[in-house]
Amino acid sequence: MRKEDMLIIILLAVLVLAAVTASVALILLLRLRKKNDIKVNLRMKKDFLYSSYGFAMKFSLLRKYMNKIRRRIEMLDLSDDWTISRKTMRFTFISLGVSFILLLVLLLLSTNLYSVLISVFTVYVLHNQIIKMMVDKLDNKLLRQFETFLVNVRHHYHEHGMVDEAIYDSTGECGYEMSLHAGRMYEVLTDPDIDVRVEQFNEVAPNKYMRAFLAMSYLVQRFGDKSLDGKSVYLNNLNYLKQEINMELLRREKLGYLFQSLSTITVFPIFTLSLIRKWAVSNIPELHEYYDGAYGFIAVVVLFALVTASYQLISRLQANVEYAPSESRILTALLKVPPIRNCIDVVYYKKYSKALRYERLLNKTGTRMSINEFILKQIIYAAAAFLLCIVIVFNIHFIVRHNILYSSLNLKMADYDSRIDRETELKIIESDREYIREFRNRKVTFYELEERLLHDGTCSDSKQAAIAAQRILKKIEKYRAHGFKWWELLISIALSAVSYYIPYWLLLFREHVLKMSMEDEVKQFHTIILMLMHIERIDVENILHWMEQFADIFKASIQKCINNYEYGDRQALEQLIIDEPYPPFVRIVENLISAANKITVEQAFDELRLEREYYQEKRKQDNEIMVNKKGMWGRFIAFIPMGATIFLYLIVPFVLVSTRQMMNFSEEVSKML
Repeated sequence: MRKEDMLIIILLAVLVLAAVTASVALILLLRLRKKNDIKVNLRMKKDFLYSSYGFAMKFSLLRKYMNKIRRRIEMLDLSDDWTISRKTMRFTFISLGVSFILLLVLLLLSTNLYSVLISVFTVYVLHNQIIKMMVDKLDNKLLRQFETFLVNVRHHYHEHGMVDEAIYDSTGECGYEMSLHAGRMYEVLTDPDIDVRVEQFNEVAPNKYMRAFLAMSYLVQRFGDKSLDGKSVYLNNLNYLKQEINMELLRREKLGYLFQSLSTITVFPIFTLSLIRKWAVSNIPELHEYYDGAYGFIAVVVLFALVTASYQLISRLQANVEYAPSESRILTALLKVPPIRNCIDVVYYKKYSKALRYERLLNKTGTRMSINEFILKQIIYAAAAFLLCIVIVFNIHFIVRHNILYSSLNLKMADYDSRIDRETELKIIESDREYIREFRNRKVTFYELEERLLHDGTCSDSKQAAIAAQRILKKIEKYRAHGFKWWELLISIALSAVSYYIPYWLLLFREHVLKMSMEDEVKQFHTIILMLMHIERIDVENILHWMEQFADIFKASIQKCINNYEYGDRQALEQLIIDEPYPPFVRIVENLISAANKITVEQAFDELRLEREYYQEKRKQDNEIMVNKKGMWGRFIAFIPMGATIFLYLIVPFVLVSTRQMMNFSEEVSKML
């Protein structure tokens, strides 16, 4: 197909898509006018996004997809239902619309199954990037507005020294999204049942910094402010919180810069395979035997798996640790089936010690998944890998047998070698195919096949019949050799066993990513303690609750400590040291033990105040090192598919062809001698 024809087809497809979208919108508006003809809000009635949202929510799959987007938007934006619905629909239109148009264009350009798979995978990657980009943009926008809001609160608190009034006065001076959150925080602080409202706010707060600000404001409003070295403790805490937000924004900006092109680098190699194949075959036509045979298919499968795995690892490496993997409704639904649930219970109790280790790792990485769901996920991975291996093995045998029956190396080289007659080669392949199909399931000797060729008139003399018989016998032997074998079943079982541990390895990878942020989280605890240590009536248990709110890596261990605290404070803290033996964190816990038994919190952590500037500079340096380390790992993972493509799809076939030609040349020389 010519390029001009292809462009016309693409243009027509886009026009058809636009016409269908316009038609659906027109039908939607007409239906809404019929149903809502009495006292309908004019803005809602005429707004295309809101109308589309109501129509799309009638479809089950779209409703589930849009609800996921809406839940995230609702955390960041406290607007009315009309605004949130419009934003949800805008996100949906952009993500699905761009993905659908790109998929349509790529499918039109696809020429085989491999191209279709690449198209689907590309659209999947692009869709994820679009959703991530839009949500991160909204999240960063809110965080910047919150930083400005803190500056305004500080200014108004200087004027009258009242926390709630300072928040109220600052509400109208910040961005729209932040003004809604500020209004809610003002309502919480002025509510008679303030303790319950604070807990409710913490459950739906968009980030930990807003939780920290509300908690600080609540403590000052309840116990009063305190002056330290002639400065307000509350205002100092606002400065600390503002510094935390600035560091977080800088970290995200640097991380985004380091990872901005890594996803593209990871996916790019799968688009080069056809180009590499064309270039290689044009130079060495004998490479057809490898690219179009079993080796070529295996290489493509391996490279596709590497690209997929690398992309997933980079996404997890770049993701904010605050967004922990969510629970799966599919796994939850499967566990409700009695046979599956009973099977999982048997596995759980049979490998109880290993299950407990998995459970601790799930808690440590903040993965919202039960141990039964995790075991079921492992079994699903193993079963899927086994079935996929079986399909791949059968497909390899099918490719080889199909090439034996319908193709040959000489036929594929006919375009590059004028000495090869294509028509003659096609006749030979067709003739050989009839004899292969006839004798593939029964034994035949060379002499029987030679006589049969002479009897059928396929060959005119004995010499031609001998050559043809030898060629057909080799094809029959090769055809018979490509059947499913016992060792292929063993390989499938082995790969299935390896796949069983993939979810566990992903958890270990997440734990490793979290450990990169361990030093940064400890420094964050220092900032929290600096904000709390001068507040009257603050105790160790309150500090633990604050640390738990800000924690990601140490969250599960701190929660366990809080649960055990009432049964013995010292024992609970000592157990926390055993659970988390990281030296800087242990130092914090040792100070908490001292504050719980001997001295005040302010005395226990007085060194933090004295060395505040040192810790701040060290944290900036550690944060820089951590971001650079993530970037280094990301670059290493991103270039794995490219290196594998060069090795498996370029170097290895050239080496194999060169080795075969060298062996053939050695045989010819031996015959001559």
